[in-house]
Amino acid sequence: MAAARPPTKGSTPLVAPSRRLRLCLKDLYHQDVVEMIERETRAFELWEIVDPDDPGFAAAYKILWDAFGAHGEMEREDVIKRFLRDDAYDPTPSGTYIRYFLIAARDRAGNICGVRDGSVLVNPAYAPDLCVVYLSHLYMLPASRGTVLSYELRIAPVEVAMDYLLELHTRGRIKLPAPTQPGKHFGMRVDLTAEMEYFSPDDPVSWQRILFYGRGGFDAVNPRHFPYLQPDFREPEEIRATGNRPLPFMILVRRMGRERQASMPIDESTAILRLLYDDFACHCEPEHLGNSLQRVLDRLAERSTRKSFVELLPLPSGPKDLNRIRALFRYAVFQKYYRGSSPAVDEYLTGPMRERVLADPAYLEHELHALARHLEQRPRFVYASREKDHTWEGKPDPAGSSG
Repeated sequence: MAAARPPTKGSTPLVAPSRRLRLCLKDLYHQDVVEMIERETRAFELWEIVDPDDPGFAAAYKILWDAFGAHGEMEREDVIKRFLRDDAYDPTPSGTYIRYFLIAARDRAGNICGVRDGSVLVNPAYAPDLCVVYLSHLYMLPASRGTVLSYELRIAPVEVAMDYLLELHTRGRIKLPAPTQPGKHFGMRVDLTAEMEYFSPDDPVSWQRILFYGRGGFDAVNPRHFPYLQPDFREPEEIRATGNRPLPFMILVRRMGRERQASMPIDESTAILRLLYDDFACHCEPEHLGNSLQRVLDRLAERSTRKSFVELLPLPSGPKDLNRIRALFRYAVFQKYYRGSSPAVDEYLTGPMRERVLADPAYLEHELHALARHLEQRPRFVYASREKDHTWEGKPDPAGSSG
C-alpha cells in the first residue's frame, strides 16, 4: 500500500507540528525508578554532623541561623552544641528519648547546598509503638533549589530514625514490635512532623512550602482541634524583657504508610504534642512552655468528649487542588482559633492584612485565582495513571485528581 502523502496547499507540503509526549509513571519498571533517582542524586552527598567540633558545624549552623534566627524560630548555638553532645540513650525526666540530627548536603566540590535538622522522638509511656521524626528546619541554598536535593533532605531523617530505634532496642531501652523487619519500620508507627506558617497570599514562601509538603504526602492537623504554638526560642533574659512571643504554626504530619487516612486518633496527636514539648523543654524555660502546651491539651481534652480523633486537612499539590489551601488562610485561622494567644497573633490581626480583607470581601478568592494562574503556567508532562482519578499506585484518589 502506498504511503499517505502529507497534506498540501497548492504545491507547498504542509508539515504537521511535532507533538510533545507525556510520561505515565505506571509504565516505569521499578528498576527504572531506582536508576532515575540514582542519577539525579549523584551530584550530592548527605553528611550527618555528629560532633559540634566538626569543621562543618559552624557553616551548617550559620545557614540555619541566618534563615530562621531573626524570627525566633531557631535554637541558639549553645543549645545545638549541647544537643549533639548529649547522650541520646539517656531519657529526659518524662521518659522521652531524643536523638538530634544535623544533616548537611554537599556537592562534589564539598560546598554546602542545603541543611536539615531535627529530632527523633520516642517515649514508650506516651505510645509504645510511635516514633516521631520532628523536621525542625530545612534551608536550601539558591543554587540547589529546584533539584531533587530538597526531597532527599525531607526523607533522609527516616534513615537516622531507623538506626536510632534499632540501637534503643539493642540497648534494652525500648521494645520494638518487629525488631527483625526494618522494611516495616520495625513495626513502629512513624510520623514525620513539621511546623509551618499558615498560608498568606502576601507571603510566597508560605504557599511554596505548603505545596512542597503537599506533594510529599503531608496533611495539616486541623487547627480547630490543634491550635498549636511554637515556643519562643529566644534567650530567656530577652523573653523576660520583651514578653513571651510563641509563634502560631500549623502542624504537618506524614503518617508513613497511613497517608490516605483522613483523621488521626486523639491519643496519637496528644503523644506528638507531648514529644515536641519534651524536645523544647531541653532549651526553653518551663514558664514559657506551660501556657502554650496546655492550650492544645485542653482543646484535645474537650474534643475527646465527643470524638476520638482529630481531622487531617489534605494539602494542595498544584493548581488542580489549590482550593484545599483555603482552610489554612492565616488571617481567618488566627481570628477563629488563635486570638489572644500571643502578641504575634494580635499584631497580625491588626496589621495590613486586616485592611486588605475589609477593603475587598473577595480578597482571598481573587488571590487564589491569581495563584492558580501562576501555577498553571508551568505545564507538567509526567502524570500518575492513564485511569482517570487514580493515583500512581492504581488506587482511587479521594481528591478526584489524576495528576
